[in-house]
Amino acid sequence: MNPRQRRGLVLIVLTSLAAVTVFLGVMTYVADVGSKVGPTVEVLRLTRDVGAHETVTEDMLASAEVPERWVSGSTLLADERTDLVGTVTSSSFRAGATVQTGMLVPPPALEPGYREIAVIVDAETGVAGKVGPGDRVDIIATVGGTDTEPASSRVWISNAQVIDVGVARDVEDESRTGFDTTRGVPVTFALTTNDALKVAFVESFSVKLRLALRGTGDTSEISEDQWVYTATGEQG
Repeated sequence: MNPRQRRGLVLIVLTSLAAVTVFLGVMTYVADVGSKVGPTVEVLRLTRDVGAHETVTEDMLASAEVPERWVSGSTLLADERTDLVGTVTSSSFRAGATVQTGMLVPPPALEPGYREIAVIVDAETGVAGKVGPGDRVDIIATVGGTDTEPASSRVWISNAQVIDVGVARDVEDESRTGFDTTRGVPVTFALTTNDALKVAFVESFSVKLRLALRGTGDTSEISEDQWVYTATGEQG
């Protein structure tokens, strides 16, 4: 073997060793990343921006693979996609949002003569995670006082049926500076036209709107002397 052939053989051997070293380095890196990320699962994400109460179609949902350790218990998985078609959105959401429990709900079924109306209720004092679809509540609002009338709390609607409770989000608190935000939850009710008008009015002009959850099966009427409580301690 002449010197030129020996040099060529050495170069081939060195090139082969370098290739093996790079390959082992890549495999080590992949294994390290895999050990940190762990197994993956397929979740559902929205393919576009959606508005509140929009009917869900198949093209609105797409599968995305994410590490299992990043998935919470409320995240909906890709194999639930078929069951979600035909539901409605509980609020407005951005494209790419991972679908969670409560974001997509069954379409409401209203009895004749009733209307569906949604209002924003304080997430902590108004709902506090206790109120859900099918519950019965009393809608209570606090109204600020004037020079001639004291501040008061009043039961505006008694025994209202809750159709849906949306996802808590930041809302502008107009009762203060107009720049502060608070956590609010959209709650949807089935009400008569007259009661829907009352709720729309009190949501716009009250200081605070709260829901008083009734016990299971409680359909009792509230007597007139219990409807209003004023700052002077008077009822009626």
